[in-house]
Amino acid sequence: MDLRVHIPSTSQLSDYVTSIWEVFGDSKINETILPQGIVEMIFNLGDPMNGNLPDEQCFSAPLCFIQGVNTERVSVNYQGRQHLFGIRLQPSMVKGLLGILPSELKNTLIDLTLIKPGFNIFWHQLKEAPSFSARVKLVEEQFPVLSAAVCLRTQKLCNLFAAEGISDFSSLDKLTQQVYYSSRHLNRKAQSIFGISAEELITYKKFLHAVKLLHTNKEPLTAIAYESGFYDQAHFCRIFKSYAGITARQYRQHKSELPFHLFTKEQ
Repeated sequence: MDLRVHIPSTSQLSDYVTSIWEVFGDSKINETILPQGIVEMIFNLGDPMNGNLPDEQCFSAPLCFIQGVNTERVSVNYQGRQHLFGIRLQPSMVKGLLGILPSELKNTLIDLTLIKPGFNIFWHQLKEAPSFSARVKLVEEQFPVLSAAVCLRTQKLCNLFAAEGISDFSSLDKLTQQVYYSSRHLNRKAQSIFGISAEELITYKKFLHAVKLLHTNKEPLTAIAYESGFYDQAHFCRIFKSYAGITARQYRQHKSELPFHLFTKEQ
């Protein structure tokens, strides 16, 4: 697998594009993608791919689509050449960019050309571009500059969710103090941005942290559980399986070089 990543830290798009990536992979690969807590546009520049969404709904992926925060795993099958180009977005800016709430994207994917037909032309431009750097340049030249008019508290909530560590997600009270929302307002905001309640957002963040820990150290699962904010290993294992569909131990045994992604080669 060949992965390339660009972080637009100095770009005019850095307020809402968190990263741009590209991956090339082998054919006849089955991929399982665990919930990652991200919103991203994906442009399939390779052969067609099929799979199953969290509700077991089968899909044949459009040439370009956007997917939101998933709370269950997604499976994808690549029979031919794998070549994907992705743009990860700040959730609070999705409405300003596309005119839809990011919560509408939860556990699903939407054809980008149904939102804005111009994405069909953009897909062809990406397809014809000779390199990853040329495709990044297309994004930086053609994506709009958005006003940072989003509520600062909303932006802070998204930044805290995307940041490393879980100290701000130790409890609902701690999170409300950090973003200066009442618990009721925080719940409404979490529902509109992520499509889940504030309480589930806290649990979800702990799950994401646990997956990353499983990639960076070899500590026992009990230690992973406590470092991720769970009160015991049984609670951790139950929550992990509810999101991943497999146990933490199974994930550790079969993990790939990419966190949240599992691959199996067809015989």
